[in-house]
Order: sequence, then structure tokens, then C-alpha cells
Amino acid sequence: MLRTTDPHGTAIVRSGRLRLNDPPEAVRAAIDAARDVPVAQVLDADELPIVTLLGCDRFSLVERRLRVAVRPAFRIDLADRAPVAPQVEEMPELTFVQVARALAAELEAGFRAELLLRPDPEPAASLRARHGSPPVEARPLGDGSVRFAVGHAAATLYPDGERALRLVCVGSEVRDGRQFADRYAPLTGARYVFVPDEVARLAGDIRAFLAHRWERFTRLP
Repeated sequence: MLRTTDPHGTAIVRSGRLRLNDPPEAVRAAIDAARDVPVAQVLDADELPIVTLLGCDRFSLVERRLRVAVRPAFRIDLADRAPVAPQVEEMPELTFVQVARALAAELEAGFRAELLLRPDPEPAASLRARHGSPPVEARPLGDGSVRFAVGHAAATLYPDGERALRLVCVGSEVRDGRQFADRYAPLTGARYVFVPDEVARLAGDIRAFLAHRWERFTRLP
């Protein structure tokens, strides 16, 4: 997954299981008609979407990979083989902004237009930029946070020193006829250091919360 105005930027690599959402005939009909409906998904081990493909996406084959051109600044390559992990000495030292950019690509690939960002850590590569619209936030939020939301579920990243971040999730639901907003934290911990395994865990936790899989979280007082 590459979401950047630089086509040679750093890609986000994930592996999962490809599932067609409909019988093959319906998938082909949706692609031929360029319909804006999901036709397939790549799911992680928890059956949560890493990538959602739409019938209106532009598909092509590039070096034996299925390339999905979401827009000029965002593409997804699918390969039927295990990803090759970069060598430790080849991995750059990550920063809060780089982690947020990687998450923006991964979460938009999974949730597509349902995902809302405040602010967009890569505004020039956003859907709004494609249509010439200004970003929702022209600069980072006052507390330095980055927020991802789908519907009434939101996950916010807060810097925690130079090499880590904290995740706070807020979800609203109706109980006894009244709407309540509650804060949640992952059962495995809400602090993540900037290493690939922890960033992958963070992405999985955010996907779970935005998909209302809240059994993986504890409600905060």
C-alpha cells in the first residue's frame, strides 16, 4: 500500500486472506459496470479488513501483481505470495508522523471512504486533495494528536515521548434509550513503541475498534 505523492515512497506491507464478497459473476458485473460497491476484501487473522476493493477501482497487472489505482497518489499492489520483510539494518528509524502516515494508508485501504482523518498526515495524497478541497485541518490538532474515525467510533494517537505513542479510543452507543460516549483502551496495552511489530499491533487494534470489535478493549472510568 503506497499513499503518497511520491510514487517511490515507503510502502506498507501486510498479509492476509483474499475473500470475494459475492459470487464471481456478481463481482465481474460490478467491475464491468464500475460500481462503487465492495467486491473483495483482504482480511487479517481476526477477519478484519486490511484492503477493501471496489468495483469502480482501476485494476492492472504490474510485474505479476494486481495493482489497484485508488487515485494517482494512492495505490495497492496484491501478490499471491508471502511478503518479504525488510532486513533490520534496512529499516529507517520511525517517527510519530511516519507511523501516522502508514496508518492512514492502511486504514483507508481497509475502510475506504468511510474513514475520516483529523488531520490527514499526508494531506497532498488525500481524497480531498484529488478534488481540490482544502484539508479538514490545515495543521496538526492543538495537542499534536491524529484521529481516525468510522461512524461513531474514533481512535486517537497521542505522542508519548520521541519513540512511542498512546492510543485512546472513544465509542458511542445507545443504552436504555440514551446515547453514551465512553473511552476504551486495548487489553494488550495502549502504549506502542515505534518498531514494525508494534505498529502492526496498533493497526490491528484500531481496525478492531473501528469495526466495533470492542471485546478486545476495556472501558475506562
